[in-house]
Amino acid sequence: MTDRISNGQIVVGVDGSSDSGVALDWAAAEAHARAAGLLIVYGLHVPLTVGPYGTPSIMPAMEDLRRYGEDVLADATRRVAGQAPGVEVETWLAAHPPAEALLQASRDGASLVVVGTRGLGTAAAIAMGSVSNQVATHAACPTIVIPEPEQAPPDDGSIVVGVDGSEHGSAALRFALREASLRSAKVVAVHAYRAPAPPFTFFNPAGTDAAAEAERQHAQSLVRAEASVDQAVATAASETGVEADVTVRITEGRPADVLIDQSRDAALTVVGTRGHGELRAVVLGSVSHAVVSHARRPVAVVRADAA
Repeated sequence: MTDRISNGQIVVGVDGSSDSGVALDWAAAEAHARAAGLLIVYGLHVPLTVGPYGTPSIMPAMEDLRRYGEDVLADATRRVAGQAPGVEVETWLAAHPPAEALLQASRDGASLVVVGTRGLGTAAAIAMGSVSNQVATHAACPTIVIPEPEQAPPDDGSIVVGVDGSEHGSAALRFALREASLRSAKVVAVHAYRAPAPPFTFFNPAGTDAAAEAERQHAQSLVRAEASVDQAVATAASETGVEADVTVRITEGRPADVLIDQSRDAALTVVGTRGHGELRAVVLGSVSHAVVSHARRPVAVVRADAA
C-alpha cells in the first residue's frame, strides 16, 4: 500500500460485484462531500479448498487472480473519476483476505470504512456478509454497510440513531451528531422499551387498582426514559460541540425491530456495535447485526473506542 493520502480518508472494499459497486459509489460521493481522499481496497486471497474424497480443487493461477484484481481496481478508479471528479484516489491490491485488508486500512488514519453486504455469487455472498460483520465489529473507525439497491422512494435526509445508555450507544449518538453537522440533517434519537404485561384483573377485586398502578408506573418510566435520552443528547452535543436538530422518540418494541421501522425513510441509520444486554463477544451485537441485515438504506456501525 502506498503512503495514505491523508488522515480522514475513506476506505472502501471492492470485489468486482455490483454490490461492491454500490458501496464504491456511496464512498466516492462521501469523499467528494467531505473533500477527503479515497482508498479503494481489493483483497487478493485464495482460500485453500479440497474437493470430494480429497481431490484437489482447480484454482485460477495467482497471476490471473492478480490481473483480475488490478482490472477491478482500474475500473473502480475510472468509475470514481466519472462520478466524483476531483476526488483523489489511491488503490491497494492487498495480499490479504478482504476483511483483514480493510481492517488494516482502517488503522491507517481512516475516517470511515465502507463495505457492501454481499459480493460475487452464492458462496461469495456468504463470505462478503462475513466480511461486513468482521469489519463492522473490529474496524478502528466507524463502518458504513451499504445494502443492495432496491426500488424505494427517496430518503428524507434524516439520521436515525439508537440510544440505549451504553458506551456504544453514546458513541453512535456522537457520530450521528457529527454526521448531521456535515449533512445539515436532522437527527432522530430512538429509544426502544418493552412494556410490562398488564395485570390480570378478571375476578380480582383489587385488579382495577393494580392496573391503575401499573399504568402510573409505565407513564413514569416513559418520562424517565425521555429525560435520559435528552440528557444523552445534551452530553453528546457538549462532547462534540455540535448543536443539531434532534427529535427524541420513545417507542415500545424490540430494539432491532423499532430501529428498522424508524429507519425506513432515513438517509443513514447509526447503531453501536453492542448495547445493554449484549455479551462482549467477538461478533457484532444482536441488535446491530439485525439492523445491518434488514435495513434498506446505509447503516453506520460505531464502536465505543472508534468514535
